[in-house]
Amino acid sequence: MYRLCLLGCVLLLGACRETVPEEGALRVTVKYSESYPPACVRVEVQDARGHKEGTDIPKNQFQERAERELRVAVLRKAEWDPALSITVSSFDKSEAGRCSGNEVERRASEQPVPVLPKKFSQWDIQLMAADVDGDEHLAGATWDRPPDCDDTKPNIHPGASESCSATEDLNCNTLIGCQESVCRGMACDDGNACTQGDHCEGEGREGRCLPATTTQCPQPSSLCEAPKTCQPTTGLCEPGVAPPDGTDCNDNNPCTLGDRCSAGACTGAEKQCPTVTAACRESGGTCNRTSGSCEYKPLPNTTDCDDALTCTTPDKCDGNGACAGTPTACVAPLQCFRIAQVCTTAADCRYEVDPAKLNTPCTASTGAQGVCMPDGACSLFPYPTSNFDPSAIAASDIQGLRTTGNVTFNSDTLTWAPAGSVQNSSQLKYVIITQGAGVTNAVLLPVATLDLGGSLTLVGARPVILAVFGDANVNQAIFVNSTTAVPGAGANQECGSSAGAPGQFANRKGGGGGGGGTGTAGKEGGRGYDNGGLPGAGGFARGSGPVPLIGGCPGGDGAGQGAATAGKGGAGGGAFQISAARTLTVSRRISVSGRGGGGGLGRSNAGAAGGGGGGSGGRVVLEAFQVTLTDDARLTANGGGGGEAGTAKNNDSGDGTGGANGADDQSTPAAGGQSDITSSGDGGAGGAGTTPPQTGSNGGLVNGYEGGGGGGGGAVGAIYLRSVQSCSTAGGALISPPATGGCQTL
Repeated sequence: MYRLCLLGCVLLLGACRETVPEEGALRVTVKYSESYPPACVRVEVQDARGHKEGTDIPKNQFQERAERELRVAVLRKAEWDPALSITVSSFDKSEAGRCSGNEVERRASEQPVPVLPKKFSQWDIQLMAADVDGDEHLAGATWDRPPDCDDTKPNIHPGASESCSATEDLNCNTLIGCQESVCRGMACDDGNACTQGDHCEGEGREGRCLPATTTQCPQPSSLCEAPKTCQPTTGLCEPGVAPPDGTDCNDNNPCTLGDRCSAGACTGAEKQCPTVTAACRESGGTCNRTSGSCEYKPLPNTTDCDDALTCTTPDKCDGNGACAGTPTACVAPLQCFRIAQVCTTAADCRYEVDPAKLNTPCTASTGAQGVCMPDGACSLFPYPTSNFDPSAIAASDIQGLRTTGNVTFNSDTLTWAPAGSVQNSSQLKYVIITQGAGVTNAVLLPVATLDLGGSLTLVGARPVILAVFGDANVNQAIFVNSTTAVPGAGANQECGSSAGAPGQFANRKGGGGGGGGTGTAGKEGGRGYDNGGLPGAGGFARGSGPVPLIGGCPGGDGAGQGAATAGKGGAGGGAFQISAARTLTVSRRISVSGRGGGGGLGRSNAGAAGGGGGGSGGRVVLEAFQVTLTDDARLTANGGGGGEAGTAKNNDSGDGTGGANGADDQSTPAAGGQSDITSSGDGGAGGAGTTPPQTGSNGGLVNGYEGGGGGGGGAVGAIYLRSVQSCSTAGGALISPPATGGCQTL
């Protein structure tokens, strides 16, 4: 190894006047830490071709110790490259002038340092190894020993003892206190004197020193006193800052108002109880400190008072602040009621409906015998009746009705024909019932018994109601069905758009009239042949309910001119109601069927007239506590058939036939007028049962005969049955159309 000259030999170099060698030289300055002078330093140089030289400098040969640096001169050989790489190493020992032990630190030049002929080059290096805290653990060294993580504190270094209560890393393993693996579950100290039972929980970096309990300081009872908190440094409970005076608080006394803090205490103004006037208590009260309510002392039980009940006497205070008296006896004023309460503030006694008396006999205010209703009223009927109020009927007005043969009653004149067939006609009373604006008044006949010795026919403009205050047995036919030229009672009234519209006449042919409507709509008529007159429209439906009591509507007239007389529209069926207080038994016919339309006439000089529309069925209302229909019962409200149109040609003509009347004892549709004259428009069949009415046929042309349009069929009316108890309807009973209201045939 090439000999290196120590620059420390200044005197030698000075004698040589530090003459620069011909090949040039390199000055190396090695600085080291004051806290850790190396035991030995090795300096090595090398060129790019592998020439290498070095020297070891033990600590005892260091020259510039005050400046903590070592200076070495390197003389370049002639055969070396002009740039040298430099490496400086430090060791912890030296032996016989050589570096030994562990290499503590190695530093090297980043780039080769140029060494020029006859020139000095300079390279400085700072060794970083230090032991500032003197704990013999180095910081800044490059060897493989763990570095000192805090060289300012001698108690912090690799391998240092670290307790489970530590708050910083003492052994340089990046874990602190409870994070150490040996501390899990071990006792520790979190540094807070207000905690007890501190112990380590968690592993690794999740480890924490947690307390088992924490000191809970007792708090003052008043919100106005300073709250106490535990001081972590002493573990003692010490008071903090009290709320300022005027702060809202609660002294837990409901008899004080406006509680505020004052000098650490919560106080409020005493509640003042108002003066009261009470029958059995003193006027001045005191506040109850438990509830906060004002209490007034009861007066003695000898004090007179008034309990505001007119049915008690004598009234005295009971010693507990209440006024009480002895109630008087109560008697229910109505037969269908019972006593609900002996005495109330509103009246002497209070009553309620007695369920045990429902449907039991009672005497109405009119003196007539009735039954108790669900609302407590004594009604002559055990159910709410339709279209009239039975309680408004005087007992003296209720007579028996007995006929000895077929009779007719006129609701307009209130007369019977023949009069001799009604035994007590002069004693019968009639009540005119107002049904409302736009609806014809009805005639009510109140009777105690119904004894018919023959058929009963009802005519006139007003509907008829038979109110039977007992049992009723319909064992004779009742006709309200316009089977003659006179309409049934209550028919054709206020029909408006429910009446069939008339046909129109054009080109010597008339259109047929429309059928009347009631329970359903009627049907339109037929048209005259070849641009003949237009037909009339069918009437609209009027509904099927029992209120108001209204009859059927007429069919529209066919169109005619001159001698070609139009077929007249058939009349509608009437309106009839039986309301029986007890049992209503029907074993014969009750019919409100409509009349068939008339046939149109044909005249060679005038043309062919249209047929009239059929009248619609009317309305039957039967209601009773018990409705019974036998096998022979027949309830009908069928529509009439439309009339056939006439026919005509220049020198001949033919007349149409009328439509059939609505059947009064079957559900077969009434046939429309029809003959052998095939050019005449046939009338449409009337409605019956569930079969709707039919449209009139248009006129045709046969052998030169041109026909008018047939009339439209009339619609069915409505049958309403209502029974408080279940209906008893035999399988042979006939109802056309089907009834509404709840009673159904078996």
